[in-house]
Amino acid sequence: MVANRSSGLSHSWRYSLRQALWAAADIVFPPRCAGCGRAGARFCPACRETLARLPAPVCESCGYPLPQAHGAGRCAVCGPAAPGTLAGIRSAAFFEGPLREALHCLKYKRDIILADTLAQVLLEAWRVYGLPGDLVVPVPLASQRLRERGYNQAALLARGFAQLGRLAYAQRGAVRVRHTASQVGLPAGARWDNVAGAFKGEGRAVAGRAVILIDDVCTTGATLRACATALMTAGATQVWGLTVARARRAVEMS
Repeated sequence: MVANRSSGLSHSWRYSLRQALWAAADIVFPPRCAGCGRAGARFCPACRETLARLPAPVCESCGYPLPQAHGAGRCAVCGPAAPGTLAGIRSAAFFEGPLREALHCLKYKRDIILADTLAQVLLEAWRVYGLPGDLVVPVPLASQRLRERGYNQAALLARGFAQLGRLAYAQRGAVRVRHTASQVGLPAGARWDNVAGAFKGEGRAVAGRAVILIDDVCTTGATLRACATALMTAGATQVWGLTVARARRAVEMS
């Protein structure tokens, strides 16, 4: 899929139309909040208010909150090393509480329209961080998992975010070229080994573009960095990673 540079300007109506259609369905089947179970909304205002948003300052590389005494710069995990192919990672909130429940509903319970609501959370974070970019690309799902699940939650989030932000969207801007084991439970080093070389960028879609790479959760950033490497190799000028949630570190680094 090749994304036209002005396509984002003409697609925001699709988000509104999709919401209108689901609102009609909600009259017959009223939704319940994915965070707390209350009737009336897919992710209620009360749950959105409780999101554990990442406090500033954050590491300029991985986006994890820095100790207040640290000031700006890079965290101890990233260290003083030169930046890689990923300009940086930013996330809306920590992966806990109602947000964790909502993402699990999206990912494992086929509550696909919930992606549009969570795309609003992405949009808010994007505006707060002021990330540059003119093309939205989702982290691709392995073909085996895509067949099993029937959809890629990152693609649903990216589509809604692109439409809300009036940005161009390339669903296949990146593709998986080999199967990878699940990242769940793997230590940081093994996560990188697992996904290194697993992606390929689509040059016709991403060449000359500043990309915002979307995923649902960031744990170590290995998947985002491996995918960014493929996008830069395909000709992207810059890649920023943006996720709905960020996993807390087992040990906070000062």
